[in-house]
Amino acid sequence: MRGIRGVAAAGVAAVSALALAACGPLGSSASGGDKTDAPTAAPAATDNSKGLSGVAHAITALDLVKKTTTGVHSAKVESVVSMGSTMSMTGKGEMDWSDGLVGDMSITYTGGAMADQLKKSGMPATMAARYLPDAYYANMGPAMAAQLGGKHWIKYGYDSMAKLAGGSGAALKDAAQNFNPVKSVDVALASPNAKSLGTETVRGVQATHYRATLDLQDISGRTIQGLTAEEQQEVKDSLTKAGMTTETIDLWVSKDNLPVKAVSVAAAKIGMMKSTVYYSDFGTTVSTQPPAAFDTVDFADAMKQGQQS
Repeated sequence: MRGIRGVAAAGVAAVSALALAACGPLGSSASGGDKTDAPTAAPAATDNSKGLSGVAHAITALDLVKKTTTGVHSAKVESVVSMGSTMSMTGKGEMDWSDGLVGDMSITYTGGAMADQLKKSGMPATMAARYLPDAYYANMGPAMAAQLGGKHWIKYGYDSMAKLAGGSGAALKDAAQNFNPVKSVDVALASPNAKSLGTETVRGVQATHYRATLDLQDISGRTIQGLTAEEQQEVKDSLTKAGMTTETIDLWVSKDNLPVKAVSVAAAKIGMMKSTVYYSDFGTTVSTQPPAAFDTVDFADAMKQGQQS
């Protein structure tokens, strides 16, 4: 059952990509942010009635986007992700980030070494994934279930992944537990060069396009509007753990101060990482539950089965 170990281990590597597939670029969590709804009378991010210009206007607008996005805390998402030659994938589902990540995604591996490995193992190209605050679950399909006593789902507990994946485990745990669309805004806020590029239409929605590029060196030794000292450190730590040195964020923001599209391009150890995520139906109800226990095997147990066979 050598295939069990290969596919189970592939799931660990996939978690960082799934973070991108679910909610966008690697950055910081927004755990320290204000979780209250933004005031309904607040000026829109697209409004510059106060006469601000350049970076100042962009930062003021993005700070409002952060507050609003934190308040609604759920959305439907569609994504396209590539991680160097490791993998490329698409995702579609719904997510709630109010208290850790909760949601369902359908993930399709479209290319790269990961897709090749899954194909050789008899795995389906498209898998169902479920996110809960303490673990990520992947449905490995009937071929793998036949090797796992009929169990279709592998559970990847975040704490277990941190231990089993060695030095990279901490980054995987951080990415899996903390990603949400607010973090794209955090990265943009941390940048010293955020700017508005005007208005565009995204899937029928009129939106203001913002762009920001962040280098790790930009984070240290400055007071950043819209970020607490803790959030500022989280941005730096998350980029460092992911092996990133620079990241460029493009955000398209609706008149309701909500992101409708986010594009991230980052240089990392595994190569160039790029994600494009579309958001819609903010405030949607998400009621994800773990798979049935009788149909689930823990990642650590699956790895042991592979060793013993």
